[in-house]
Amino acid sequence: MYCQHCGTRNEREAVYCSSCGKPLKARKTPGWVIPVVLSCLLILTGSAAGIGYYTDWDFGSLLNQGKQQTPALEQQAEAGSQSPLKPVSSGPAAPIKSVPPDKEKTEVIKESLPRVFTIFTRDGLGSGFLYKKGGLIVTNAHVVAGFTDVVVRNSDGKDAAGKVIGISDKYDVALIRSDAYSKLAPLVSETKETPIGTEVIALGSPQGFENSASVGYLTGLNRDMELGFVYEKIYQIDAQIDQGSSGGPLLDAKTGKVIGINSLLYKENNLFGFSIPMYSVLDLVNRWAAAPMSESAVASLFGIYDSYTASSNFDSDIAYDDEYTDFYDDSDSYYGDDYDEYSDTYEDESAAGVFADDGLYDFMSSFRMDYEEALVYKEGFSPISHYFLPGTASTAAFASFVDEVAADDRIYEFYESEITEIEIQDDRSFVTMYLSYSVADSRGEQNFFEKRKQYTILADEYGGYKISNAADL
Repeated sequence: MYCQHCGTRNEREAVYCSSCGKPLKARKTPGWVIPVVLSCLLILTGSAAGIGYYTDWDFGSLLNQGKQQTPALEQQAEAGSQSPLKPVSSGPAAPIKSVPPDKEKTEVIKESLPRVFTIFTRDGLGSGFLYKKGGLIVTNAHVVAGFTDVVVRNSDGKDAAGKVIGISDKYDVALIRSDAYSKLAPLVSETKETPIGTEVIALGSPQGFENSASVGYLTGLNRDMELGFVYEKIYQIDAQIDQGSSGGPLLDAKTGKVIGINSLLYKENNLFGFSIPMYSVLDLVNRWAAAPMSESAVASLFGIYDSYTASSNFDSDIAYDDEYTDFYDDSDSYYGDDYDEYSDTYEDESAAGVFADDGLYDFMSSFRMDYEEALVYKEGFSPISHYFLPGTASTAAFASFVDEVAADDRIYEFYESEITEIEIQDDRSFVTMYLSYSVADSRGEQNFFEKRKQYTILADEYGGYKISNAADL
């Protein structure tokens, strides 16, 4: 470095001139140097950013990690001193709304079927589903019309007792309680209207084929009808349903929620049906759940169902459109062929006017239902004793047998109980039935039986029927 005062050459690092002793001035950096250096830095930064983009590196995190590992900051942290840099607080984090993922249809069906039931009465069958914990099951009113006690069969084929605790004479809705399912978690119900075009699943027992599922779409809204019951703003669906589907749930195929109660079928082509929107009957069903109707209150409404027969045709006095059916006809009969088969043959009520074919049919159908329940649920003879004429050998034999079954491990399962013949005489009548059932012993060995049994029916002093004898044919 040369001194600007005397021109003497000095060392590069010298601050004062070695000759004149005056301070030396540093040489200015040429003007072109700074732009060149900055350009180089920009090129390097851009390349680094490009690598980070294509290789998905997080250079900010790497730089922060480098900063955290500097000895100065480590010493400062160990010394407990506060950093001069403080993070900026943005307040509490906003909650993130989680949307449950859509379910596969197979998953929806698998989860729902254990909560869908086949409902049996002496006149037929329908479907139902578990609505609320405590064994509360929703179905159509026309499925259980005229009955307070029903049989509830689950997807595994096991039967349990059910009692109607709510039924409407205006809307086609009823509520059943079955204690056997009191601890089972219910299906979830939709509380608002479902939009048209939603994919749906209909579950139930069409034509008695239990555990059936069909998939379709909600194809119409706000259909109003009056077919014995008032149907308001009901859903139109193209999922396949049929007789026996009544009371079964209509599910949203993605969420699995119950959006409707399958209730009507368009008979013209069977291509679409109708379902009562679940949201429209929640208040009614919840009132029954909170304050169940008494048995006498349920029975007091049965008069309005006089127009129903086993074929479910409404009386001519009730507005009814032949294009629609409520699925509830003679093909669903739990006790075999419909009584109409006998009405043409046995129109005469007998010479004495005591016996009538319809009365005998109803009496024996009621007896067989109660008798089978007494064996299946091991209730003993007492609940069915009123069907028998006191003091006869046959009554004593029945009492001994039923009480014996109630005390041992035998398991009965009944398949068919069909009245095949009714013969009316002056002082007695004979009812012949075809029966099929199985009996499993304590070791699990199961035996199947088929038989024809003839019951002798007498009338007491009040005109009531009593069984005096039963014999295998």
